Amino acid sequence: MAQSQLLQDTPLSCATKSEHHHSRTTQRECKVFAVSDNIQKQWAGLKAFVVVERTGIRNAMSWYERQFYISSQIHDAQQLLADTIGHWGIENRLHWVRDVTFSKDFPLRRGGNAPFNWAILHNFFITIARFFGFRTIPQAQRALSNQLAQVFSLFV
Repeated sequence: MAQSQLLQDTPLSCATKSEHHHSRTTQRECKVFAVSDNIQKQWAGLKAFVVVERTGIRNAMSWYERQFYISSQIHDAQQLLADTIGHWGIENRLHWVRDVTFSKDFPLRRGGNAPFNWAILHNFFITIARFFGFRTIPQAQRALSNQLAQVFSLFV
């Protein structure tokens, strides 16, 4: 099914959410479309197409994104919109921290099990930092760098 044809169909459900955070305005719109019988015959289990459109203003510049998803279940657009927003929460709270703070994409330690072991230690440190209530991971690194007794107190 062509994207233009999909967008001309009547959606099963729609949802919209607007937010203003950190000098950024974002509007998200989610639409759920049923899959035609013809496509279901070609792709077993496919039930819905989901379109999420994002528009906003960031640093005084407007932007627009459109993403397409497929689903084996038909969900309400409000729930799917919440799920896509929640996904970015995971991306920002874990993956971004690992990539930027710990330079995961450019590891200094390579070979054997070193990358895997360092990933475990980094995840462990992120968990400890959040447990102790630090606002940022670098703040936790500075505060806990000489406090091994405090960190090891979690084990007993």
